[in-house]
Amino acid sequence: MDEKKRKDLLQRLEDMRQSKVIVYFSYAPLDDRILVPLYRELANIGKTKKIDLFLHSYGGAVDTPYKVVMLIREFCEEFSVIVPFSAKSAASMIVLGADEVVMGPISELGPIDPLVKHPCYRDFWIPVQALRCCFEYIEEMIYDSSNPEVSEIIINSVLNKLDPWLVGDYEKALKASRQYAESLLSKYMLKNDKEKIKAVTYNLTNGYFSHGYPIGRQEAKEMGLYVTEASGELWEVIWELYLVYQTMFSGENCCNFSLSTIG
Repeated sequence: MDEKKRKDLLQRLEDMRQSKVIVYFSYAPLDDRILVPLYRELANIGKTKKIDLFLHSYGGAVDTPYKVVMLIREFCEEFSVIVPFSAKSAASMIVLGADEVVMGPISELGPIDPLVKHPCYRDFWIPVQALRCCFEYIEEMIYDSSNPEVSEIIINSVLNKLDPWLVGDYEKALKASRQYAESLLSKYMLKNDKEKIKAVTYNLTNGYFSHGYPIGRQEAKEMGLYVTEASGELWEVIWELYLVYQTMFSGENCCNFSLSTIG
């Protein structure tokens, strides 16, 4: 990666946005491992008026986004999220704790469907909504079946594989995602438009069947989120910076995540 080019782009972005920019770029699930390096970067910046989080992530743990927002808010008066390409699931939750989200023509948010580690397969994360969809599918099988005995055999074989403690934990994660979404929207993104909070929360936590559904900037605006549309030179800098980090993560030298500033 051209370090000078990265720093030059970050400086240009900070000058245009009149902010301090922190980059979080990852293809690994978002979890609490981000918190210590994030605090280190914030402490280096110190208290400042405005922070932009340049965010590329496909989501992760249900509790981490709230912690990230609360930590960043300790160091700034204004907080914005810049989404060059994808901020999905738990990463979309971070957006709800911002004052605005900056999006370009290819930028995507996603439904808030937290990921949990599979109990049997190491490093395999699954969206918790998948379990609820399983139960809904079983219910449909029972209702539509023309052969109750065969259906019962299939259903029992599925249910015998489910640990009730895990089922309860997954359901708790769904309820927590709704609670966090409402809390962040009411404190920040929609603090001056509280009548929209319930509808936006429902749309993001229950309104989409696909975990990867792409919520572009127009749909995000129609939903009620405060979206700043990046265009012209601003978008060119954002996209070029994204490509720099994408290159950094390509090939054999990629790491779990990058958390960085100009320094």
